[in-house]
Amino acid sequence: MGKMIVLAGNVGAGKSTLTTMLANILGFKPYYESVNDNPFLEDFYKDQKKWAYHLQTFFLFHRFNSIKQIIESGENSVLDRSIYEDAEIFAKNLYITGKMEEREYKTYRQIFYTMLEFLKKPDLLIYIDASVDTIIERIRKRGREMEMNVPREYWEQLDKLYKTWIKNYKESPIYIIDGDKYDFVEKPDHFEYIVNDVKRMLNIEETYTM
Repeated sequence: MGKMIVLAGNVGAGKSTLTTMLANILGFKPYYESVNDNPFLEDFYKDQKKWAYHLQTFFLFHRFNSIKQIIESGENSVLDRSIYEDAEIFAKNLYITGKMEEREYKTYRQIFYTMLEFLKKPDLLIYIDASVDTIIERIRKRGREMEMNVPREYWEQLDKLYKTWIKNYKESPIYIIDGDKYDFVEKPDHFEYIVNDVKRMLNIEETYTM
């Protein structure tokens, strides 16, 4: 069975970008979060209480299906978001802020934990730890209107949940990247440093240099 890397981190941290870069240099197959074709995302940002359960269920199914494909293919793969974040960050946030009803949340978590019984755990989780200021700046740069209209408090709440979750995460080895310090897009030496660390943690012998 191939190796599986998963990325984690707040919205705008750079997960999809790093996924593409790692996939290219390592020869892994990339898998991306279903955003543009998610039929509930735009409605969710307009009315979170009405569409929260629908949105999260779609994301969960898409993530489960991606991991199922990885298991069946046996290929080395990298995913731009972990399935654990769906339940432990986003669904939990919607529940504690009153945007997902208790019966919806309980049903969602039952589905989630049943799915986990059939899934491969990551060989490595890469967590991009970026401050809320950095997150907001990157969201502005990529220019998705539905994200730019979200109040800062929402990203701050997600940040708190992420910090709690990552401290208790025990499903796989973790590699934490300081998202404020390391600019793997603009600075090739930063990316080189990250790649070599990832290879070491996955027991891939050859090193990468620019």
